[in-house]
Amino acid sequence: MLEDPAKREEMIRFLRGLVSPELLAHPLRRGYDTGIRTDDDKLRKEVEIYSIGLAGEIRKMRVYCLSVLPDSTLMWSHYSANHRGVRYKKTYPEWTPQGVVHDPLALVLTKAMDWCYEREFRIVGSLQGGPAKLDGNFVPLPDGALTAIILGCESTDHAELMSIVNEYAPGLPVKRMVRVPNHYQLAIENLVSS
Repeated sequence: MLEDPAKREEMIRFLRGLVSPELLAHPLRRGYDTGIRTDDDKLRKEVEIYSIGLAGEIRKMRVYCLSVLPDSTLMWSHYSANHRGVRYKKTYPEWTPQGVVHDPLALVLTKAMDWCYEREFRIVGSLQGGPAKLDGNFVPLPDGALTAIILGCESTDHAELMSIVNEYAPGLPVKRMVRVPNHYQLAIENLVSS
């Protein structure tokens, strides 16, 4: 971005668009604009400030992950390490104004091609509306869409999860992954409440 004058100017225009008209009219604004136009460090600092704000907006989203392979050993191993995404690409998503304006979810929904074996799908809930507008802190699903919840092998939150299920979806089956003895394989079993 810094080496390409056109992208640099586009980033500066984008950052200006985030500022109130009062700040744009401030007498010191011209010096600020000149600074970010000519000083790489000043522009990097402004982009970093924007990035922190963008990360805060992303944290407000709720993501519901699904896979057609519920017993994939690799998927479970990686999800326990919090890997996320659904668009598989060879390069990291561009987050400059060109990318953000046209596809703001690219940062949330992209990961390396290496993960495509997961066959993952996502529903992203947001407070800003759309088909998956958050209801409080939850992504609402149509009746009957959720048929079971599957916990990982190492999960220790059984009682807490059962309490949530009993309150919001009584009767919904709760299952867990178990390791198949003497095999590199997982199986799904019903969770017995304690």
